[in-house]
Amino acid sequence: MKTTLVLLVGAVLPLTVGCAGRYTILSVPAVSMTTPSLPEGTKLQPAGRVQSQYCVGDDPVASQDTNVGLIDEAVAKAQQQSGAQYLSDVTISEDASCVYVDAMAMK
Repeated sequence: MKTTLVLLVGAVLPLTVGCAGRYTILSVPAVSMTTPSLPEGTKLQPAGRVQSQYCVGDDPVASQDTNVGLIDEAVAKAQQQSGAQYLSDVTISEDASCVYVDAMAMK
């Protein structure tokens, strides 16, 4: 009985680990939590790649109440870390409990 249980757990465990990977949920050309739109003719310069993550239970960066948007928080955190006015070439991905942002910071 113990051998059967060990074999069953050994067979199922790799399957559950494979399901917990990160996957892309959104790709957009530009996003900002601080600037709703840029005036026509505004020229910003790339300031390097920025990556951030926001996980369930982290302290919010942008939200002022209990209604926390995980993508909003991850984007706001990336902007805060980089000092960017907005982010370009944005890929947002997630795993079981975190949202990740990978983007170009624009200043």
